[in-house]
Amino acid sequence: MTVQKILNNNLILATDETGREQIVMGKGLRFFCQVGQALPAEHVQKVFVLQDDAARRYMQLLQEVPAETAEALEEALQWTREQFPGRLNDQLFVTLFDHLVYAIERCRKNIVLPNRLLWEVRRFYPREYAAGQQLCALLNQRLNIALPDEEAGNIAFHLVNAQTENPDMSHTLQAVRMLKDIYSIVQLSCGQRIDEDSVHYARFLTHMQYFIDRVLDGKMLGSEDIAVLEPVLEQNPRAYDCAKRIAAYVQKNLGREVPREELIYLTMHLARILM
Repeated sequence: MTVQKILNNNLILATDETGREQIVMGKGLRFFCQVGQALPAEHVQKVFVLQDDAARRYMQLLQEVPAETAEALEEALQWTREQFPGRLNDQLFVTLFDHLVYAIERCRKNIVLPNRLLWEVRRFYPREYAAGQQLCALLNQRLNIALPDEEAGNIAFHLVNAQTENPDMSHTLQAVRMLKDIYSIVQLSCGQRIDEDSVHYARFLTHMQYFIDRVLDGKMLGSEDIAVLEPVLEQNPRAYDCAKRIAAYVQKNLGREVPREELIYLTMHLARILM
């Protein structure tokens, strides 16, 4: 890669052998390279291959925000990536940077925007929410601000969105709302409080997140040979009934039929948490 522009101490704009622009991150990277020369690979920590509009937007933000804020955000985002290795889309570096710039501005003006899905994020995406809390704590300490709890939830939304195949915030918002509705269906079927600290609940929650993604993407299971698992339906009538209620919810709200294969896997996970 060839250095095109030094953005700040830790970020370089470079081009690869095809001429494609990339943003390269490395601690103190500017001190190891010069414009027009080859970028020393040993000092590179991360390469962001960004869409043209995203790259321009990011460079615009770098020029608009104070250097102290930019460096604090870069360090916070780098920490976030380390918590989810290999799972976050590169566009998060721009979208979350953009969001946090305005979140910091709102904080300094004492403006708090309510997050109406904060409860759902806390319950259904605890790892992402915990990362959001820690990221807020890092920025609060570095910049002497007090980002509210709502921002931890907003950050969690970005983290969830960055782990999907086709990042789309409206998709993520719909998935969270569906997760809330399905949880209510399960709670009513259970007739008692679900043990949310159990391993079975954690596995069910993960399965539901993938199930909802498949529903929204139109890629539900339907060609697997799982006849051997058919007895699960008869052996667990309460769980099977709950799975059919979930299927009816999907049919009513999205007009999509849930295949038998999906019903079987839903029943298996439900049986464990309904016991």
